[in-house]
Amino acid sequence: MGYELHITRAKRHCDSRKNPIDLSEWLAYAQSSPTLTVGGWDGDIPIFSHVCGDGSDVSLTWADGEIMIKGYFTTDPANEFVPMATDLRANVLGDDDERYTEAGVVEPC
Repeated sequence: MGYELHITRAKRHCDSRKNPIDLSEWLAYAQSSPTLTVGGWDGDIPIFSHVCGDGSDVSLTWADGEIMIKGYFTTDPANEFVPMATDLRANVLGDDDERYTEAGVVEPC
């Protein structure tokens, strides 16, 4: 499925600036991850590429205190990104603020 996901510490991804993932923290994490490679640049900020277990390629970009994940998912994105979010003390949210967990999707209240 083509969709945008958000790794954020906020309960709503639009509030990511209030409890941000710092750019320096994201860069340290991404540069140490064997599953992420620099695939391009947005000004001075690298855009990282990740190949999912199903072979689909997605991009991860930091902006405004969150990591935006863009691409097409043919498998459950929680399998790929919940561990990453956990490492960053964050959550994986969809555009409608549904939260992806290892146990399934939690709809917003």
